[in-house]
Amino acid sequence: MPRRRGPPSPGELVICRITKINPNSVFAELVEYKTEGMIHISEVASGWVRDIRRFVKPDQEVVAVVLKSEPLTLSMKRVNPNQKASKTKEYNLEKRAEKMLEMTAQKVGKTLEQGYSEIGFMLQERFGSMYEAYKTALTNPEKVQKYLPAEWFPAFKEIAEKSIEQKEFEFRANLTLKSHAPDGINAIKDVLRKAEKSKLEVRYIAAPKYLVKYKTKDPKKGSKEFVEKLDKLVAEKGLEAKYEIIE
Repeated sequence: MPRRRGPPSPGELVICRITKINPNSVFAELVEYKTEGMIHISEVASGWVRDIRRFVKPDQEVVAVVLKSEPLTLSMKRVNPNQKASKTKEYNLEKRAEKMLEMTAQKVGKTLEQGYSEIGFMLQERFGSMYEAYKTALTNPEKVQKYLPAEWFPAFKEIAEKSIEQKEFEFRANLTLKSHAPDGINAIKDVLRKAEKSKLEVRYIAAPKYLVKYKTKDPKKGSKEFVEKLDKLVAEKGLEAKYEIIE
């Protein structure tokens, strides 16, 4: 189970497992913190709760919000559906990240417990979650590298690349190419060949217009690269060339 360094803070959403049900209260284990909190009957559901067992069952997992740290008290009724969905998604991603951390630790000859103590808890606090840290290692590895010991980073980045499927982004632009030179057609063909060599996909629309596409898994870096590639094309001599980015 994913774990966090505690104690949890007031206002924090937590995943709980119901451990004990009393007539007027419920006790629940905060699964990420390995500690127990109490939910009063008045915080189980909105309105009057006549029978608490209609709303909770033993071993049921619920999303609650921390009301107080000492003593640790929780509320289920103050969690709206969007918050519940968001926390559940975050928790499931963190379960994936824990598996990734275990694989990373194995690569450097360490245990999962050592992984948490040496980098896991720290990354949660720096990036909000370990999963977010693994995602960042794909797009901005230097942001993660500066926080990790040298022995950890290569394995961390390798596991991120193997475990997370990166979304591909596509940039598009309308390109206009004209030439009044006797060999203008050849000049235009030469530019289009250069475009394809620079990994631009070019599709003819109607003279003198072309649609240019560029695909990348790094949207921030890719946007800059796309403009640089287009700038090189329109700077070719002997051509009247311009482009317009399609938003």
